[in-house]
Amino acid sequence: MRRLALLTSLLFIAIYLITSIPRVFYPYDLDFIEDSMLMQSIRVANNQPVFVAPNAEFMPHVYMPLYTFIGGMLIKVMGASFVPLRLLSFSATLVTATLIFVIAQRETQEKWIGFVCAALFLGGYRITGFWYELARVDSLFVMLLMIGMMIGLRARSVPHLLAAAAVLTLAFFTKQTAVLFAGALTLYLFLNIRWRVCWFVIPFGALVSITILILNAMTNGWFWYHTFTIAGGDPVEFGRVINYVFVDVLWGMGGLSLMLIKIHVEPVLSLSKDGLRFVLPRFQSHWLVAIVAAFIVSGVGRSSVGGNVNNLMPVYAFLCLSPMILFKTQRVSATLWVLIVIQFILGAYNPLRYIPTQAMRESGDRLVKRIAATNGEVLVMMHPYYAMLAGKQPSAQIAALWYGRARGTTPLPDDFVKRIQNHYYSTIISDESLFEIEDAELQNLLSAYYVKTMTLDENESPPAPVGMLVQPKTIYMPKK
Repeated sequence: MRRLALLTSLLFIAIYLITSIPRVFYPYDLDFIEDSMLMQSIRVANNQPVFVAPNAEFMPHVYMPLYTFIGGMLIKVMGASFVPLRLLSFSATLVTATLIFVIAQRETQEKWIGFVCAALFLGGYRITGFWYELARVDSLFVMLLMIGMMIGLRARSVPHLLAAAAVLTLAFFTKQTAVLFAGALTLYLFLNIRWRVCWFVIPFGALVSITILILNAMTNGWFWYHTFTIAGGDPVEFGRVINYVFVDVLWGMGGLSLMLIKIHVEPVLSLSKDGLRFVLPRFQSHWLVAIVAAFIVSGVGRSSVGGNVNNLMPVYAFLCLSPMILFKTQRVSATLWVLIVIQFILGAYNPLRYIPTQAMRESGDRLVKRIAATNGEVLVMMHPYYAMLAGKQPSAQIAALWYGRARGTTPLPDDFVKRIQNHYYSTIISDESLFEIEDAELQNLLSAYYVKTMTLDENESPPAPVGMLVQPKTIYMPKK
């Protein structure tokens, strides 16, 4: 079983690299949010404001600014494409795997346990939705969380506490839910070092608060609007909570979850000479603090309406330390090996299905040529980068515009409405996604001033297959 687990580890590392590297260099978006993140990074590279009022030219996403700031700096060096942002995410993924190896090896003094834990993380590529190397914030977020908790859980000196505060601040400005990790770490540190925890809490609170105030002042309040007002408006559904616990975690991550259940949760009822008595659970590792925090963070994201599988990345990453904890408590056992192999099996996939094909690339090339050959400006609703590649002026992505309007419940920007009314766009290309067809105001506006003229052939309709599948489908032309 040990040999099988190690061979499976090697296999899944190889499969991840075989699948992800071609995706890093694929020239078009694999997930529609990649497109808006790239346009946001390009604005950073061009020293243009990001957190602005909704308008026809640009609409930011609800994510915090660190990822697109780093992406903008990379674009200045490497040029505008998905490659710099994907390399950032790919590098963060490999760093996270390395950190998991280091943590597990340090805790157990066994390199092979570290190797298996790191391989399990890369083997979770399918379970977490194939987002590891895409141009999104998640991989950088997980890496910073891992570094912050790695420092914070062992922090006893002032420099270590300050370092943990700094790293978790960076995580917060990558994704807002890092504040829950900071809260969990605060509680843990208070129980262990009492009031010296202030050397973590005060710097973290000051760094976060002061930076928010500065960014909000610089953007006339639009920073807060996009990253908190809009981002915090997603409702939570009870059904999604149940699905997250029982399907995503207990089933999809079943091997790792069973390890924790076996280690940490003793029977709550125990038979003694006095009869049944209540027994408190016994916790075996300080890393359980990080695992519980990750479980809550992923649950918050996954349980919100629209929360996709990428939200599972934090909980899965920290659960990959479960073999380390089981080994420390029970050393080598058949249970350990069986659960490791089970978890790999749960994450199995065929890499050939997820590597971008030559047909996808050629389809994107043909669409760019079609847009370039069109007289006048072209609105590619879900993929403004296609317009930019064709030499046209990119416009705000409709998905970001819908989301930034409180899920399409507030009016469209005046300048966007005037562009449609004045036939500013000679052609509009729609994916017929829910962001377009469920926006009543947008549909009424389009039907009043434009008409559907044709449906694109498959060879001019490149898919963005990760997450919600979208691809350019319908062409609108101005009504005469």
